[in-house]
Amino acid sequence: MKQKRSMILIVLGIISLVLIVGCGRGGEVSGGAPTTPFLGGSQGLEMKFLQGNPPDEITDGDGTTSTFPFKVIVTLRNMGEFDLKKDQVKISLIGFLPEDFGVVDTVLKDQNPEDDPSPRLRDSEGNIIESVEVYKTFPKADEDLKFKRQLHGNTPFIFKANVCYKYQTKAASEICFLENLVDVADDAICDPSEPKNIFSSGSPLGVPAFRQTVVGKDKIQFSFDIVHSGSGDVFDPTDVADCPTASKDRRTKENKVDVNVNTGITSGNLKCSGFDAVTDGDASFTTTLVNGKRTITCTQSLTSASDFIGPVVIKLDFNYLGSIQKEVLVKHLVS
Repeated sequence: MKQKRSMILIVLGIISLVLIVGCGRGGEVSGGAPTTPFLGGSQGLEMKFLQGNPPDEITDGDGTTSTFPFKVIVTLRNMGEFDLKKDQVKISLIGFLPEDFGVVDTVLKDQNPEDDPSPRLRDSEGNIIESVEVYKTFPKADEDLKFKRQLHGNTPFIFKANVCYKYQTKAASEICFLENLVDVADDAICDPSEPKNIFSSGSPLGVPAFRQTVVGKDKIQFSFDIVHSGSGDVFDPTDVADCPTASKDRRTKENKVDVNVNTGITSGNLKCSGFDAVTDGDASFTTTLVNGKRTITCTQSLTSASDFIGPVVIKLDFNYLGSIQKEVLVKHLVS
């Protein structure tokens, strides 16, 4: 009986030791300086109507005056990691006839927020600095929306805010180059044929996968996926914050993404997905997403013999369109 009790105590001691070690390792992982370059995530701008602006209900007028002046306030919060400036954001309020609410069309279209929507950040010690909300008030601060028409009965109106903004994704991985890429030594510093980790900044467009293979004694091939994970629409970034709504313009600019791939290798050619080769390890081109995805394949040659692990930086530039909407009930007052 005594021997059995001793065995139980030994087992419990081992379990306790495992738990202590596990907790210690967990603390090391969660604390200290970060070992990854980005926070990650699939959001850009988070957009909302400030509560009560517009209100759920208003009342109609008598044809000349309004009994319920109000404003519409759009709030924006940058949940990604691109340092967005206010002049790179355009907000338009649509869904109703402006004259019905006592304003002209121009005061509701292509308006900038009042401040820069700063991104989420992480300092060198791993502390996250959260972004703050910025606002746009419709119409101007000294004006109001006023429904003056007299209705025959209660009527709902749609208030929709379209928010178009320029955004950028950064992704970082690494490539493995060996003097002998074909016959890899057992003690080689890296494996040129295995998948590599990739880290992508917080953005509606991400780069979730990166693969490398060998295609010659002095040439490697790598490919990566561009994936749209957001709920909005992607557009050509040539003109800042340009998200066309007309069908013809939309078809020519939708799903266009500017891509930049930088390996930093100046002693060989870099060639990506049918685009012209470059000799400075920095290739830029435009691609089109199909069903929210695109795979880019590049080859990189190296004329000098060397064993090294080098960084690859990928940048995606695009315009992005998001929207929110709310139904406002205009109640008819019986005189």
